[in-house]
Parts: sequence; structure tokens; C-alpha cells
Amino acid sequence: MKKILLSIVLLLAIIVSVASCNKPDPAPSPQSTPSENQQTTPGSQETTGGGAEQTPKTVYEILQELSQKQYSQVKLNIKTTMDDIELNASYTLTNSTVTYSVEQLNLLPSEGNLTNVSPEYKTTLSGSAIIKNGKVDKVNGDAVDIPSYDELKGAFNFNESNIKNVKNEKGKLTADVSSVSSFMGTVKNLSNMKIVVTYNDTALQKLEITYKTTNSTVTTVYEFTK
Repeated sequence: MKKILLSIVLLLAIIVSVASCNKPDPAPSPQSTPSENQQTTPGSQETTGGGAEQTPKTVYEILQELSQKQYSQVKLNIKTTMDDIELNASYTLTNSTVTYSVEQLNLLPSEGNLTNVSPEYKTTLSGSAIIKNGKVDKVNGDAVDIPSYDELKGAFNFNESNIKNVKNEKGKLTADVSSVSSFMGTVKNLSNMKIVVTYNDTALQKLEITYKTTNSTVTTVYEFTK
């Protein structure tokens, strides 16, 4: 009897041992592998430190930025032609002063006394003025009408909608101005305006503007010094 019980115990031990050996391994825990839509495509990551590719600026954006820079000196020359009469004006603007030389027509005296009338048809007036808080102030010299500070330094809007028929090559842009008021930042009765801009990567160099008024043709030339 004891032999039979011992055999049964041994048989049960063998069965338990075999069952434990054939027990399947536990299922692996889910791994944090990115899904197909989450995987990073090579080259699509943004690189810190300026490595990401940037959209190039348009010529309109470049000229607008350059026009808003501060220049140590701006020279402005204006030639006005009326029939056979030509009048010239020149201004040199710095951060604190403006010097000027302006030609004006000599008018006949209203009282009819021609004794001291100049034989020349025009006279040159000159002087200087102080720039204070962005305005022309304290004129020292001949009394003349000096353009506003914004006109002297050149306040232009090179938005693409303001110019047309644009040709730009090797730092030189030529165009027609389609919206004079928006481009010049002032409302004036001007027509047939054209511009030629010379520039480099860091500054405007020269801007020539030609246009017509009711009775004259005007050429305005700005020269910029950094």
C-alpha cells in the first residue's frame, strides 16, 4: 500500500513539473515605439541655431528695410523744368542739420521800379537749418521753403502694390510707380512717376525719381551715405 501511495505522489510531482515547464511565457508589455505616422522623416526636423531653411526675402521687402535705415547723410538734388526755365535745389541732410542751396525766379517789383532788378532771371538762396525732434527748425540764411524732414531723408513705401513694370538686376531696380500717394507717403498732384534704385546688401545708394506736375517736369535724386 505504501508503495502504491509513493508511486502516486511521484506521478503527481512529474505532472506538475511538466506543466510548469510548458507554461507559455507572459505577453511582452507594449513598447513605446512610434507609430508609422509619428516617425520622424530624415531631414524634416527643425535645426536649432539657424539651421532651418528660410524663405528668401523679396526685393520689395529688402528695399523697404533699407529705406527705413538711419543714414549719416542724405543728399537731395531737385531739378525742375518749366518750358525753357530750369531751377535747381540741393539739400544735404545729417542727423542734426540741413544745408541748402535753392534757385528761385526773380520777380519784377510790384511798384514798377526796375532800378535794382537783377539782369539774371533767377537767384540762388542758401543757408542752413537745425533739425530738432525730426523737424526742420531755426533757419540760418536766406528764407526759403524747405521740404519736410521726411521728404528730405526719403520716406518711401516699396510695397509691391505701389510699383509695377519692375526690372531688377545686379543691385539696380527700375519701375513705374502705380500709386504715387502710397509710395511717397503724401498726397500730391503728380503723374507719370518712374524710379531707378541702386542698392547693395546693407544700404540704399541712390534713388532717382522723375515725375510731372501740372506745369513742370521734375527729377529728384537722393544719395545715401551710411
